[in-house]
Amino acid sequence: MPKKNSLIIYALCIIGLLITNSETYAQLPSTASLLAGLKQSRADTSCIRIYKALVTNYRNEKSDSAIFYAKQGLALANRLNYLLGIGLMHGQIGAVDIAIGKMDSAKNHLTIALSIFEKLKYNPGLVVTNNSLGICLAKMGSYKEAAQHFIASLKINQASNDIHGLVQSYLKLGVLNEQINNLDKALEYYQTALKLNKQLPPSNAEATLLNDVGIIYGKKNQMKLALQYFLDALKKTENHEPELTAMILGNTGAVYQQLGNIKKAFDYQLQSLTIARKLNLPEAEATTLINLASLKTKTKPDSCLILLKQSLAITLMLHQNHLRLDVYDGMIDVYKQKGDFKDAVKTLEFKDALKDSLFTLKNSKDIAGLIANNDLANSKIKVQKLQLINQQNKYKTWITFAVAVCSLIVLLIVFLFYKKTKKLNEQLLIQQDELKNLNNFKDKLFSIISHDLRSPVATIVNLLEVIEDEADITEVRSFIPRLKEHSISTLDVMDKLLIWGQTQLKGITYNKSHFNAKYVITQSLLFHKETAEQKHIQLIDKTPDDIFIFADQTHFDFVIRNLLANAAKYTHANGIVEIDATIDHPKGFTTIAIKDNGIGIAKSLQDRIFEPDNESMEGTGSEKGNSIGLMLCKEFVERNDGKIWVESKLKKGTSFFVSFKH
Repeated sequence: MPKKNSLIIYALCIIGLLITNSETYAQLPSTASLLAGLKQSRADTSCIRIYKALVTNYRNEKSDSAIFYAKQGLALANRLNYLLGIGLMHGQIGAVDIAIGKMDSAKNHLTIALSIFEKLKYNPGLVVTNNSLGICLAKMGSYKEAAQHFIASLKINQASNDIHGLVQSYLKLGVLNEQINNLDKALEYYQTALKLNKQLPPSNAEATLLNDVGIIYGKKNQMKLALQYFLDALKKTENHEPELTAMILGNTGAVYQQLGNIKKAFDYQLQSLTIARKLNLPEAEATTLINLASLKTKTKPDSCLILLKQSLAITLMLHQNHLRLDVYDGMIDVYKQKGDFKDAVKTLEFKDALKDSLFTLKNSKDIAGLIANNDLANSKIKVQKLQLINQQNKYKTWITFAVAVCSLIVLLIVFLFYKKTKKLNEQLLIQQDELKNLNNFKDKLFSIISHDLRSPVATIVNLLEVIEDEADITEVRSFIPRLKEHSISTLDVMDKLLIWGQTQLKGITYNKSHFNAKYVITQSLLFHKETAEQKHIQLIDKTPDDIFIFADQTHFDFVIRNLLANAAKYTHANGIVEIDATIDHPKGFTTIAIKDNGIGIAKSLQDRIFEPDNESMEGTGSEKGNSIGLMLCKEFVERNDGKIWVESKLKKGTSFFVSFKH
């Protein structure tokens, strides 16, 4: 007869599989596309995500490749001092170690990952790692510690109402209750998980839960009902997950044996063994060997003993002590069948010693106590919430009644005047908005004219008056560069003033498109190259080759040119102006930074630097400035759904940042 306990081991195997996949619930890219992306990408934090996805793709079929890429990812994360990446890679190595049965190594890596995620307060990592540690410890026989990790994961999932996470947590707690033979509680957890799983897209979780419910009914000796659940579980896997299929095939074969159908039992166990050996699944292979041996105990005891010894070697290699109990049970039966009572007694002594070290009544009580305490805490929270909701509902009822009465009275009064005042109010609001906009436009216009236009024009007039009275042609020529300088400044102000006036009166026209901003940046740098060389300023381009944004290209060009001009204007001779870009930061945006080590901007001026009343400062080469450029930059950026801001310290330099959607 097959050992009922082997069904439990199959459940633990499946949970280990699901835990390692729980963080990659969404469809992952193909291995080929990931490898291509790895070759093309720079060695930065984005590579960690590629390594993580590669490990997940290789984990169940090529564990050596999975470990190789996990270690490469860990080495990169350490070089970058990327703490989150270090935690993720340790977690990935631990998950692969569980799959191949290296429990001690898995425990070490997962413990490191857990401490990092606790430090970072990274809940997704805490959920996955607590679950993985729980499985690892359960397979090593440390059931109380396993329960603590499962409950820690459950609490995080409950706080965030993560349905997928809750399904996984209830599934694992169900298996743990099987271990302490609390079958009704285990069934309750499985049914709760099945109910929640209906809210999620199709996945192997349903097949796993059906398999686990079948195990419960098998332990309750309701074999026909158990068989139905196993067959339903096989239909749900659809061969998408070979390891899961192997587990369910083994359980189906075990039930057929219990029902006396030896032929079908043998066929299902052989299918399970074929998959286990093909995919190098040692734990599944060991369990299937036990079940195959049980089919030959009476007819071929010598063959049976060979199968059991093969299984024993695997369990010793995997440190799978719980599964080793099943092997000892099978060997004892064979030795009795052969009349070899000396070896039977010796094996029984091994079994008893192992059983005492693995699981005692105290373990069962400890685990049951942990679960009960968690359930009690959740019940108290629910009661408190219900009491609070009930009290709030009473207040809401009275408030609603009072508001309803008052509203009815007000509505009756308003209705009497509504028809007479509605049209008048609408016209008045339209006129007020138009008047307000015109008044704001007037204020801005006069502010700019008085601040930025009058000064250079007045200077030109003064210089012309001096030239008119000056007889010496040499002296007259000395004034020409200053006249040219102020004329250029006046023309620049006029051009910007005209652009701004058009945006206010006619509105800004848009031609948004996706384009590579690198070309525009390069052209802007070339445009300012001569001015920078005159002041011996070094222009440094750190932007990547591909910077795709979604905006009006003309507006973007205007913004970049103005910001580069300002940077060069307020940077000392032999200074540095740098332009760099950060992709997808913040999320969905590309941020371009233009930095200089110039004179900086006082804190008092930074708050209104993009406003028309901004006080323009003289450049380091006595260049004249005006406030219109930055004001237009802000309007163009914001009209393109972007953001612009400044960071600066006096005498240390200034950084302007612009973000556009990509």
